[in-house]
Amino acid sequence: MQRKSRKNSSLLILGTLVFAGLIFILFSTYQSWLNVKFEQQVMENYTAYIESEGVQFSGTVDDIQGTLQTLAALLSQSQPEPENAALNPALSLLSGQNEHFEVQWRSPEEIQLSSAQREQLMRNKTIITGIETRDSEQSVFCVLTPVIRDLQLEAILQASVDVNRLLQKSQSERIQAPLNSWIVLLDGSVLYTANSNESHYSNLYALLEGNSNSETTLQQIRTTLQTGSSGTFRIQTHKEGALYVSLTPLAVNGWTLVNFTHANEASENSRQILLTTMRIGLFLILTTAGLAYLFYLILARQRRQMNLEQRRYAFLSRFSDTLIFEYDVIQDTLELTGNAQKILPVKELSASHVKKNHELTPFIHAEDFYKIEEAFKNVHRFQEYGSVQLRIKTRDGSYHWFNCQFQAVYERYHREPVMIIGKLTDIQEQKYIERELIEKSSYDGLTSVLNKRAAEQQITEELSENAEGCLFMIDIDDFKVINDELGHFAGDQVLTAVGTLLKTCFRQNDLIGRIGGDEFIVFLHTSDPAVIHQKVKQLTTTLPKLLQREQIDAEVTLSIGAALSQAGDTYPSLFSRADQAMYCAKQQGKNQFHLAEAHSDSRDRKDNE
Repeated sequence: MQRKSRKNSSLLILGTLVFAGLIFILFSTYQSWLNVKFEQQVMENYTAYIESEGVQFSGTVDDIQGTLQTLAALLSQSQPEPENAALNPALSLLSGQNEHFEVQWRSPEEIQLSSAQREQLMRNKTIITGIETRDSEQSVFCVLTPVIRDLQLEAILQASVDVNRLLQKSQSERIQAPLNSWIVLLDGSVLYTANSNESHYSNLYALLEGNSNSETTLQQIRTTLQTGSSGTFRIQTHKEGALYVSLTPLAVNGWTLVNFTHANEASENSRQILLTTMRIGLFLILTTAGLAYLFYLILARQRRQMNLEQRRYAFLSRFSDTLIFEYDVIQDTLELTGNAQKILPVKELSASHVKKNHELTPFIHAEDFYKIEEAFKNVHRFQEYGSVQLRIKTRDGSYHWFNCQFQAVYERYHREPVMIIGKLTDIQEQKYIERELIEKSSYDGLTSVLNKRAAEQQITEELSENAEGCLFMIDIDDFKVINDELGHFAGDQVLTAVGTLLKTCFRQNDLIGRIGGDEFIVFLHTSDPAVIHQKVKQLTTTLPKLLQREQIDAEVTLSIGAALSQAGDTYPSLFSRADQAMYCAKQQGKNQFHLAEAHSDSRDRKDNE
């Protein structure tokens, strides 16, 4: 027995060691893969970082040039002098508002210029000087913009730009700050270094070639620099160890920005990620073992939790107008909370044989009863809870809209729900608000007739039912002239008057809409030509009276086209015929009417009124 126990212990230890070895190999492989992916991601991030830094640097320089050129253009048209009392404060104010550059007024004699630079300035070109060090700490370059007057170089606006401040402005705190930043030329010459303690290198290539770096890396960096591209590379240095060097071109004098960043910190981050992953893996193993035991406890407590939930619903019902209900599927019984008698016309809070005796029929609107039947029948399809809106009779005998939310409860060995628990919330006020919003969104705010979308939708519904009718297309003659000569207020008055005219002359069930600036449509529920002509006559005779009554001093006439609906008509086809009829009326002059024949292959009939 003791020998068997030792054997089992040995097997357990061996299995544990094998499992531990497999885990070690797995995580070692994962660490190698992670290091490669992490370094690739780091290099992409540093490239994106220096590109954004370069864009901001170049953009700031462009802004400085634009500011100086605008100021120079203004000064070229005035008569300023260096001692002008208004000029110097203005330049001081401009400098004070920009912490990274200072603007000064210079005469051409104050600045040492080469003949090539002077020639560029005479051609009204802005030039940017090289970077120079002032007071052994401040590195600046100057933006020179000429002030030309009478074809002579009157003066020079000089903006001295602090490179240190400009780079600090463009650097973000969201990423590891560079160890050092250089600005170099295409041949690698160093024009600027942010860390003055490391200024002993005068050329980028000298730094790279003086350390143990592969020829491939050197060639990639050289190609990136000379082609004006961006990129990040890993290099080795004797002093700082492994570094990431990032390059991006600056749109200034062929300069390139170079950032150096420690690579060891990135490797440390990779190691921390691996350790965190190992801790999470161990935690998951232990958690899985615990969950097996907890699962049993959860099943045992399910019934008790359900009872507690029911008590909670009953407690909440005392402090809310919401009605809580519980339906026992097996017993076919319904229980309501105490506030149900305040909302519904019920005498008892419980009912038996609900389905058998159709107990819910007197309370639910006949048109909505199928909703609750379908919802409860398919309750198992809902992942968490179901919801349905229906009309329920209230204590005063009226029907209110209620939102019914419900959830099925299952016991351990039942696939079908044993209970349905839910709540009823009165949403009558919400329905009123929704209806008002729909109506407001369907009507034109100026004329109070249907807007284009609503008119098209409702006429389409009429045509889908093969409704007999006639579509009028109505256009106000010379409406643009009214707007131009009398003003938009008068134009709005005319549009409002036409809307009133249409609502007066047509029946309430006819569909009236405004589809454009001065265009209206009407769908008349008849195709009787006599009625159509009578409506047109009524429009033309009533309009002048309406304008006079509304005191609108404008001559307004209407061009009217009409088309009879045919079997199989769609809104676009009927609208097209009515629109063509309206243009036929316009061709006859103002205040005309044209009725298209019912069949597209027949000859149109014209009537002028």
